[in-house]
Amino acid sequence: MNSISWRIKIGFVVLGYAGVLGVAAMMIVRRYLAELRDPDMFNSGMAAGGDWMLELFLVALFLIPTFFLVLLIRNSEAAYTRFAQVLLGFGLTAPASMGLMLIPAVGQSNSLLGSFCLYRIFSFPMTAIGLAGSCVLAKFKRPRRLILYSTLIEILSFVLLLGLMGSTH
Repeated sequence: MNSISWRIKIGFVVLGYAGVLGVAAMMIVRRYLAELRDPDMFNSGMAAGGDWMLELFLVALFLIPTFFLVLLIRNSEAAYTRFAQVLLGFGLTAPASMGLMLIPAVGQSNSLLGSFCLYRIFSFPMTAIGLAGSCVLAKFKRPRRLILYSTLIEILSFVLLLGLMGSTH
């Protein structure tokens, strides 16, 4: 029996990411257009909670093709190490986002960068789940260590955020 080639499997993963990006774009545009139609409705805690739930849903959608990518590359140390390096780079965006939020022009404005930073910080629950799953599935020591570093950065950033939020009240 012929097995599916590695390139075709990677193609399916890329299509999965493209599909998730398409769904995410549609949902974000739909939410943005709803805010333009009735801006007063989107100035409440309920709207902020809805935005956070949308964010968590979209991050969860991205975890689906990521799971299949991890299953596909987990037997290749080189591929999994590259994946772990990408995760480490992604992990560094959490403290970078927190630092950018301290700049009033970013943190106190309704800018695209400010929104990205805020959403990146509050994606902690799903990001932690993705990092933990990637670490559990890692077969090799170096990628596992890199993912653990990324997880540590993520956790420390969230703890720092909670500390900063607690000190302001």
